[in-house]
Amino acid sequence: MNVFAVLIVGGSLIAMAGLPTMAGQPTQLLVNGPPLKVAENDDFASRKDAYLRKMRNEMAEWRNKLHAAGEGAEAKAHEASADTKAQLDRTWAETEGVWRNLEAESAEGWDKTKNAYERSITELRARWHKLHPEDKD
Repeated sequence: MNVFAVLIVGGSLIAMAGLPTMAGQPTQLLVNGPPLKVAENDDFASRKDAYLRKMRNEMAEWRNKLHAAGEGAEAKAHEASADTKAQLDRTWAETEGVWRNLEAESAEGWDKTKNAYERSITELRARWHKLHPEDKD
């Protein structure tokens, strides 16, 4: 019976010898894969939410601005070409499409889609200022 007690206690001590101690040692064996992934996903989710909140306001401003400009389009019809207006409309449609992609994007494709959105907004601003140089946006 003493032999079994020695084997049980000794075996446990030998098995634990390979684990890092709790005092100041990294616990790589205890923290791997999924727990870190969850933390990364939570961090991504919070960064994504903050960015989308900010950009939702910007998209709403653009919708309002373009809607208001559409109402006053006849007054400025002689100042801008139909082609310039059509380009602005296409750019806005593209921006809305990229925006929808951005809202649905996962962590893997986030940076690429975010960059596409930012390029699209930059292009929208440039097209807008061609039609409305007086707007200091």
